[in-house]
Amino acid sequence: MPGHISLDFETFYSKKLKYGLTTQIAEQYCRSPLFDPYMLSVSDGTTTWAGPPKDFNWSALDGKVLVSHNKYFDCSVYNEMVRRGWAPQINIAGWECTANLTAYICNRRALAQAVEHLYKIKLNKAVREDASGRRWPLDFSPEAQKEMLEYARSDAHWCWKLWNDYSPQWPEHEQRLSNLTIDQGMRGVQIDRPLLDNYILWTHDMKTATEKLLPWLSDDGEGDDDWNTFDAKPTSIKCISEQCRRSGIPCPPIKAHEGEEAYAEWESTYGKTNPWIPALSSWRSVNKLYKTFLTIKERLRDDGTLPFALKYFGAITGRWAGDAKINFQNFRKKPVLCNEFGLMETNENRESGDWVRHSIDIRKLIIPRPGKKMILSDLSQIEPRVLAYLSGNTGLLDYVKTGMSIYEAFARANMGYTGGKMDKASIEYALFKAQVLALGYGAGWEKFLTMAPDYVPGLDLTADDPEWVEVPDPVTGEMKQVSGYGQRAKQIVAGFREQNKLTVGMWKALDESFKRSIGSDFTMTLPSGRKMKYEGVKCEWRMTVDPETRKPRRKSVFTADVGGRRSEFYGGKFTAELVQATARDIFACHLLKLQGTPGVTVLFSAHDEAITEVDDNITPRQIEEIMCECPEWVAGLPLAAEAKKVERYEK
Repeated sequence: MPGHISLDFETFYSKKLKYGLTTQIAEQYCRSPLFDPYMLSVSDGTTTWAGPPKDFNWSALDGKVLVSHNKYFDCSVYNEMVRRGWAPQINIAGWECTANLTAYICNRRALAQAVEHLYKIKLNKAVREDASGRRWPLDFSPEAQKEMLEYARSDAHWCWKLWNDYSPQWPEHEQRLSNLTIDQGMRGVQIDRPLLDNYILWTHDMKTATEKLLPWLSDDGEGDDDWNTFDAKPTSIKCISEQCRRSGIPCPPIKAHEGEEAYAEWESTYGKTNPWIPALSSWRSVNKLYKTFLTIKERLRDDGTLPFALKYFGAITGRWAGDAKINFQNFRKKPVLCNEFGLMETNENRESGDWVRHSIDIRKLIIPRPGKKMILSDLSQIEPRVLAYLSGNTGLLDYVKTGMSIYEAFARANMGYTGGKMDKASIEYALFKAQVLALGYGAGWEKFLTMAPDYVPGLDLTADDPEWVEVPDPVTGEMKQVSGYGQRAKQIVAGFREQNKLTVGMWKALDESFKRSIGSDFTMTLPSGRKMKYEGVKCEWRMTVDPETRKPRRKSVFTADVGGRRSEFYGGKFTAELVQATARDIFACHLLKLQGTPGVTVLFSAHDEAITEVDDNITPRQIEEIMCECPEWVAGLPLAAEAKKVERYEK
């Protein structure tokens, strides 16, 4: 086994010039005229060296396994140095990423955080922070040069030590997933450049048209509508506050403090009589798209491919997360439609017709490379199937094995349905689907009301709610009238919990086990053998609002630390993470199998979907067969997948 050597570059960056990895992707950063890799540090565990790359003995790396704490970046730096003739081409045995290693081991990606957590040693990153805008060596005093060299040697040392001490705990297949994720981003995806140019033009025009609906930016400012004394910008807080004053309505809640739901409620309440409010939301959406398209344009290579980045192990469940300003895990669910007025259409129930000027879907920018075709494949209802498997709901799975929809199987196995084959277009079927997707993890009736329409568009569970209902007072026992809002949702949630004893039992078992872990760590072991650790379990007291009286009350919550952040956990939440993590591990097996199939390249993945670029002889059926293979550690779990050939990426 070849020895491993850690390798780390220090490069020029400037916050003032907005030149750095907070605004650019690694390849874009490296191709800049400002690019300057002024220092290299390496360590083999015995000797650690740092200095200018031109002074390094590059042949010492031949045949070695390199490790870097952000392989994507350091590999991009090295490749650019080779391209520019600043470094020789070396033959290495492999290149691994310790940032991905520590994400797997302890849910911490940053080097300083990982070292502090694993070794209880705090690293000083101030030297790197102070290097912004400074050129080596001219802008560094002799003392500052000494500090930077020591800093670089320290990073190389700890990178080597992390790999040496913890890589044996990182399964080989997870290391392959790590490298696959990095390789996908560096390989990039082919972009339809003419369509991208159209998207930039269309969103710019829509943005401009929307600004005319904002009173502080409109062209007819007269009298009280004169905004000349304001620094008028579309999202100016002062302008929004002033317009609220003029309209006689309260200012909007701050999303960061009061949450998305509070803002949505404000928008719903006042938006109907104040058209500028939905116009403001439309402007934000269109402007975000416009900036994303400009970013794509800036990052395109000469061959029309776009490098991107995904975070391997972006959460404790192991799922991937978006990165580098373009989130390949969270593209907009529905296309943005430009209506007959040149504005973003906000009525989601409006049927498409001649009024649609443009349909803007970021997914459609991604096309197969010349000579290739694209096949999309995703696992069918993987999480509900996994939940049934983990909770021991064999009755439901037996129905699914016959080819029955999991939603109809749920109705028959868990909700007492005995009728004929269900009509998938019926409200009845829609209700069962909403329950399967929304109620398996402990959601209450209020959350169910907001989640159900996401899974079943147009579903209104409050339409038949009575205005008032009588309930016993929890203190006096006397009957009193309360709002009937949510009555149907309450009944559905109660019925689900009554009929799904196995699922509810799973919540309770996990909740009780977690609470017994106070003062220590709580660990869940997945069917794959992977462990999910929740550290430092505590019981804390917090103030909440009583849902009945709307008065403050004190309640106990149980918390744990994950990745340096303390959060509240309970049985339903653990169930959700256990299911999601198991589904991820199943899907990960499929990704590796797909990537190892001749003629198939996995461009990237999005949750339970694999986006592949394939040779002409590969068929959707072949992809489906791979996706349906069941790992031995979940033997008996019925898997299904849907694959289709497409001209471009689509939902």
